Amino acid sequence: MTTRRGTVLLAMAVAAAPLTAGPAHALDATDPWAAVTGTQAGISPLSSAEVEAYWTPERMATAIPVEPPVPTADDSPAPPSTSGESGDGFVPAAVTPQATPGTLALDYFSASKLWSGHGKMPASTIGKLFYTNNGTGYSCSAAVINSSNRNTIWTAGHCVSSGNKRWYTNFAFVPDYHDGKRPHGTWTGKSWSVPNGYHDGKKHRYDMAAIALNTSGGRKVGDVVGYQGYRFGEAHNETTFHDVRAFGYPSKTHPPRDGISTQKLRFCVGAATPDALYRRIGCDMGSGSSGGPWITGMPLSRGWGYIIGHQGWNEGPGVAREWSPTLGTAAINVRNAVHRD
Repeated sequence: MTTRRGTVLLAMAVAAAPLTAGPAHALDATDPWAAVTGTQAGISPLSSAEVEAYWTPERMATAIPVEPPVPTADDSPAPPSTSGESGDGFVPAAVTPQATPGTLALDYFSASKLWSGHGKMPASTIGKLFYTNNGTGYSCSAAVINSSNRNTIWTAGHCVSSGNKRWYTNFAFVPDYHDGKRPHGTWTGKSWSVPNGYHDGKKHRYDMAAIALNTSGGRKVGDVVGYQGYRFGEAHNETTFHDVRAFGYPSKTHPPRDGISTQKLRFCVGAATPDALYRRIGCDMGSGSSGGPWITGMPLSRGWGYIIGHQGWNEGPGVAREWSPTLGTAAINVRNAVHRD
């Protein structure tokens, strides 16, 4: 990683540019979940202070919730390998979880509900991701993930890359964002990575991204708000997870309902079921929820579980079903491309 960052910093003295990073794990060309030629990575040409100054409360309030892309057909996969990788979450003392009545049960529901436990995990690890595309502000959802730098978030690839070799800019993450409040501050994007398959060709099976953040006031986001664990790789791809909470900041639902605000964190509970190259769950969250984590194995008394998917796209108008790319070898490589930055 030292060589890669040194090269990038030199190349990025003026403007952001992509580079091809060697994969953190050897890639098997027969593995359909692998980013066959590795990952693409970029780095911010702006200082953290410049990005944070750009994102005024007014700009955050008017950022456009990203509309999930409409997926196109991918080739049928070959049998997956059996590799896998996982990491646990972490709880700082300041955000010790506090199980509250009404959120303990894992009864399934696809009509998303408001999450009320702010200031504690897991809400402290989930937030809004802001960025600009051709000068216009947009918002997605994201979550802090286990990483060596304790300063990395996980989100959807379409919240970072256009899918035609162009990066978005001005990334800013606000954990536990609600009603315009930034209780833990703002962390800006330092470097990021997506699979080649998404950055170069918008293949939805690779619609995933990791962003390494700058410190804020000398603090790393994971040390302040905690982080979620993860379970990536083919060892988990064929597993149905029966205790999943899907989170996000949607501006609308499908079917449509009144009173939905992208200023508030919502969630669904259900089973995340594998389906070829993807994973699905019953949930109605729409625009703005992209990149929101799907978390399994999360007792609320602990506040962290394992990210096994994220809000990628919805099935269509009137259908309360969300899809995530399967987080296999490509996900491992994407995380590892930035998790030490």
